[in-house]
Amino acid sequence: MHHMYAVGLDVSLNQLDFLCLAALTGFPIILIPNSKGYSIGEIREILFGSILGDGTLEFLGSNARFGFVQSIIHKSYFLFLYSIFKNYCGSPYRTSDYFDPRTRKTYTSLSFSTLASMLFTEFYFMFYVNGIKLIPTDLSLLTPLALAHWIMQDGSNGSSGGLYLCTDSFTPEDTKRLALFLATKYSLKVTTPKAPGKKGALRIYVWVQSINTLRSLVLTHMHPSMMYKLGV
Repeated sequence: MHHMYAVGLDVSLNQLDFLCLAALTGFPIILIPNSKGYSIGEIREILFGSILGDGTLEFLGSNARFGFVQSIIHKSYFLFLYSIFKNYCGSPYRTSDYFDPRTRKTYTSLSFSTLASMLFTEFYFMFYVNGIKLIPTDLSLLTPLALAHWIMQDGSNGSSGGLYLCTDSFTPEDTKRLALFLATKYSLKVTTPKAPGKKGALRIYVWVQSINTLRSLVLTHMHPSMMYKLGV
């Protein structure tokens, strides 16, 4: 069975087969150029890393769409990610202000949402059960490119020179499984300390002894504005 994606101009034979099938059945498909030279495979890896991070998926009747929100503090990275998914979007990114009565300050965020597509539907059923984001059993898309985007969205410096990945929203079991994958696949020394503020939640901590290994994996995929998360 073929999957339908929003495909780039480098359409494969299998994708052409499906385009013909889509035309015959009248099933909607979005034909777009690849963004910034990324292949559809690389876009899927970036998507995987982003859903581990701050990205969300929303199911809209027959297909899902991808959404991303970021503080204006990280505008450079936001625009970088938006440039990758811009051709999947039906409207420009948005700027929103929020007044927090607790701090009496106004905060600005940036956001974009894609059009609904089978590309995102595949990931929705990969990550979501009853509307709740869970970690997929298959982590093969957690490549260095995906890991870089996960770090850029959810990584933070540790006081001792290591790196935290903020997995607070996932179950402890899912966090431990992610940590085991990083240790096994990439030979990183990791632990899963308790997350502050949320009972039972865990975070992944990459020890300072493994930071050079981590840098060698992801540095070429990092946006310059986010290099600081790796101590660069």
